[in-house]
Amino acid sequence: HSLTNMAALSAAEVIAQLESAAKVLMAPPSMVSHEQRQHAEHIFLSFRKSKSPFAVCKHILETSKVDYVLFQAATTIMEAVVREWVLLEKNSIESLRTFLLTYVLQRPNLQKYVREQILLAVAVIVKRGSLDKTIVCNSIFHEVSHLISSGNPAVQTLACSILTALLSEFSSSTKTSNIGLSMEFHGSCKRIFQEDDLRQIFVLTVEVLQEFSRRENLSAQMSSVFQRYLALANQVLSWNFLPPNLGRHYIAMFESSQNVMLKPTESWRETLLDSRVMDLFFTVHRKIREDSDMAQDSLQCLAQLASIHGRIFPDERAQVDYLAHFIEGLLNMINGIEIEDSEAVGISSVLSNLISEFPRSILTAIPSELFSSFINCLTHLTCSFGRSAALEEVLDKDDMVYMEAYDKLLESWLTLVQDNKHFHKGFFTQHAVQVFNSYIQCHLAAPEGTRNLTTNGVTTRDEEEISEVQEDDREMFSDQLASIGMLGRISADHCIPLLISLLEDRVTRLHGQLQRQQQQFLSSPGPATLDNKVLDDLYEDIHWLLLVTGYLLADDTQGEHPLIPPEIMEYSIKNATEVDINTTLQILGSPGEKASSIPGYNRTDSVIRLLAAVLRASEVESRATRANLTELLSPQMGKDIMWFLKRWTKTYLLVDEKLYDQISLPLSTAFGADTEGAQWIVGYLLEKVISNLSVWIAEQDLANDTVQLLVTLVERRERANLVIKCESWWNLAKQYASRSPPLNYLPSSVQRTLMKALVLAGFAHVDTETKQQYWTEVLQPLQQRFLNVINQENFQQICQEEEVKQEIIATLEALCGIAEATQIDNVAILFTFLMDFLNNCIGLMEIYKNTPETVNLIIEVFVEVAHKQICYLGESKAMKLYEACLTLLQVYSKNSIGRKRTDVAAEEEQYQDLLLIMELLTNLLSKEFIDFSDTDEVFRGQESGQPGNRSVSAADVVLYGVNIVLPLMSQDLLKFPSLCNQYYKLITFICEIFPEKIPQLPEELFKSLMYSLELGMTSMTSEVSQLCLEALTPLAETCAKAQEAESALFAATRHFLKLVFDMLVLQKHNAELTDAAGEAFYTLVCLHQAEYSELVETLLSSQQDPVIYQRLADAFNNLTGSSTPPTLDRKQRMAFLKSLKDFMANVGGLLCVK
Repeated sequence: HSLTNMAALSAAEVIAQLESAAKVLMAPPSMVSHEQRQHAEHIFLSFRKSKSPFAVCKHILETSKVDYVLFQAATTIMEAVVREWVLLEKNSIESLRTFLLTYVLQRPNLQKYVREQILLAVAVIVKRGSLDKTIVCNSIFHEVSHLISSGNPAVQTLACSILTALLSEFSSSTKTSNIGLSMEFHGSCKRIFQEDDLRQIFVLTVEVLQEFSRRENLSAQMSSVFQRYLALANQVLSWNFLPPNLGRHYIAMFESSQNVMLKPTESWRETLLDSRVMDLFFTVHRKIREDSDMAQDSLQCLAQLASIHGRIFPDERAQVDYLAHFIEGLLNMINGIEIEDSEAVGISSVLSNLISEFPRSILTAIPSELFSSFINCLTHLTCSFGRSAALEEVLDKDDMVYMEAYDKLLESWLTLVQDNKHFHKGFFTQHAVQVFNSYIQCHLAAPEGTRNLTTNGVTTRDEEEISEVQEDDREMFSDQLASIGMLGRISADHCIPLLISLLEDRVTRLHGQLQRQQQQFLSSPGPATLDNKVLDDLYEDIHWLLLVTGYLLADDTQGEHPLIPPEIMEYSIKNATEVDINTTLQILGSPGEKASSIPGYNRTDSVIRLLAAVLRASEVESRATRANLTELLSPQMGKDIMWFLKRWTKTYLLVDEKLYDQISLPLSTAFGADTEGAQWIVGYLLEKVISNLSVWIAEQDLANDTVQLLVTLVERRERANLVIKCESWWNLAKQYASRSPPLNYLPSSVQRTLMKALVLAGFAHVDTETKQQYWTEVLQPLQQRFLNVINQENFQQICQEEEVKQEIIATLEALCGIAEATQIDNVAILFTFLMDFLNNCIGLMEIYKNTPETVNLIIEVFVEVAHKQICYLGESKAMKLYEACLTLLQVYSKNSIGRKRTDVAAEEEQYQDLLLIMELLTNLLSKEFIDFSDTDEVFRGQESGQPGNRSVSAADVVLYGVNIVLPLMSQDLLKFPSLCNQYYKLITFICEIFPEKIPQLPEELFKSLMYSLELGMTSMTSEVSQLCLEALTPLAETCAKAQEAESALFAATRHFLKLVFDMLVLQKHNAELTDAAGEAFYTLVCLHQAEYSELVETLLSSQQDPVIYQRLADAFNNLTGSSTPPTLDRKQRMAFLKSLKDFMANVGGLLCVK
């Protein structure tokens, strides 16, 4: 039956209709058809939009027995109250609220979700009223405290629900009910609420908690009430206090922050600084800590109280008193208990908040005995959580509570020890030693360590199954390792010698073990029965020792030149008087010998000896590969050694004395510029790199780490100059250029990086002779081989042969590597070299058009060249690149139009192509804002005269590219989020950078572009909508400048005016979009004033209700009613955007009504 007009029905008929619709919606899917379900949903939606539904809803609440219908009635009341607020009498609102509260009170057995929804409606009424000052919260608190004092658990629970509903309704604009009001509205309600009402809720809650904490034995019902009020206290203490004046944009940002620290306003002083409040929460925790759910809430309350800061403290004295009292309470609580698993994270949050939120000057101002007890407690807990975390690792638990707690405490240590203004040097040394020792102990195998030992001292899991997806330890534990490394530095006197002795010992044992295994192989050549347990333990020990050593000796920097940490430098200087430099150099230079076999080995510099221990590990590995024992080695150790050496090289090799106030003589003698030591070490590292690349071809990660070390050796010119003095470097370069095994078997990403390293080194040297030699030995053969392959007469016939394909792919990978090595000082040579290739690559596009992976790789070469070089190219060079890109796109387009792709695999391929093409276009566009070229200054003397006319511009290439991409961007492809975002970013970019080109597009392309914008605005994510709205403003401005009323763009912008008008006035949309929509709306209104007036007229004339008509007319008048027509003037635009916000707050919800 058709949907009858609800207004004409009697209440009983409406209820009958809603109840039968509810039956359909609640029925199992198999029982009802899709149409029936849609029809039922429609009945509810239209009911919720009906006018003044209050009487009907009351009737429903009083008579219907169907929970879902009751729920919908509550929702309808809530939405209608806000929608029709201005039309309602104040006392009818008041009586509605009383009705709802009484309703809930009289029906203790209501379904939970119905009750919550009704209370939410009450909260919304209170909130909307708080803005008019019409409904005062206080009467509500009076009612609630009355309910609490009833002593009846069910009633007290209801009181708690009312307060919780108020709290979540006011707490943030993200959690509030969607009642179509602006962020500013929510923000101002929240500010009013947090001053007084929130505090009243807190006081009520604290009274309840006090009452409960005094009672001896609580019934189950009582406990559940207790738990609810504790959760409420946690909600209040986690309140994100809004500062007085934040714009809408910042409110959203401010509220999205995850863990909120407590920063109450001054009006909270008496309530929160009262020490009895703090004591109450310690007492409560002691009482309920057996119950892990409640314990989380009580610890969270304490963590919030530990984070209190801001204007609530009248002066420093108050802060010191608060902190001292808190720490006393905390120590009392911790010292008397065995900490439960469920408490670890909470307790560590309390400690870490105290350390991060209270200024150091306040921490040091508390009584010194108390402070040292606090630091001892921190040390004890850190070591103990660290041990438990290691156990969690072994047992492979899902929920790593101790790990999380340990991470927090280590972070707190980092905060403390990096501050030498408040704590004298050596203040934390003893504590640091304890934490460092316990970390090392947990990561070494028995008997010295406790790794893999469960509580009763039994080793677990012999067969460790390492999952494929597991992250590398050095990534996973980087924060922990950084803290441990820092603690090791401040106690270097203890920690560096400890690491030396452990590492030297393990490497010696590893060497011995490998020799024994080799003996076994020789004596019994059959299949060996080996016990790998010993080896595995040694490798795992060395793994952790290398990681800790790497983090202790050097910092992890992304930027320029990392410095030797001051603590390490001081340590080396302090001990330099005892050091014999020649013996030190001897230990460094003989990684094949045991350190202890060198006479006088104890009079050596420890920092260098620690490096020597790592080089010894590397030497043991190299010798084992030469003795054909590679399968006994651990690729993980190989990776760790490469990672360590890369990190070490960046910081220590060619140490630059100018960068330091004081320098250690042993370090500058061993690794300074122009020293034999530096040249020796570079030679040694190069040999190692070459050996790894031939031994570990199958281990991609290890090969990757190895070429990364090579890049580090050559990325700075001073180091590269040492590298190219080595014979072995030239051998490596020639071997790579001739594609001889084993290098040609390396994975492609490794080959790419290797090429990058070879280019960086080849161009590092200033003298032309070296460059010339490099050219003839590396780049020319690459070019020659490529040309020999593609210029064969039968190339078309043999191009699909595996060998030929491999050759082509290897060249393309190398080109990507060459492009990646671009720098301002080599771009002139590289650009010319690469351009020859790019033109040949376009021919390959034709030949390999049916081999998608090759096509992708060719486009990728263009992407890399544009990405790395376009910013340095002057006009004539850029033209060449634009022309090449244009030709590439033409060929791609021709080939892909002929191929309609149907299957899923093909769609994936197309996805890859398009993503790369859009990346290429975006890279070309970037020239418009990042330009380092100096009218071909970089290319001096290479060409005569400037071209008279610019034949191809970036705009032409990009628009042509869009022309290719658009027809292929099917709806299906837009389902790939990354593709969709890249596509819309590109379109917006184009409209912003050269809007004047858009009207000149061919008709089909213009239409597709406009359609894409409309699609993005109306049916994509809000991120995409925002991009499309941002594209409209420049388009409309272009139109306004051109003043051609006949143009297609003019017509399109008229259509967009209607879309944006509807979006702002008639539809619910994301509040985030109001700004972008407002900007676009203003420009479009300026352009089409007559159409805008017409839209307003049409809207007003459709209004039956005189009151609504008047409000709308007034609102539009305030928005755009001034006698001067709007113009594209910045000041006017700002004023308009401000009025638009008032407009939205005022009539935002009026029109979403049925």
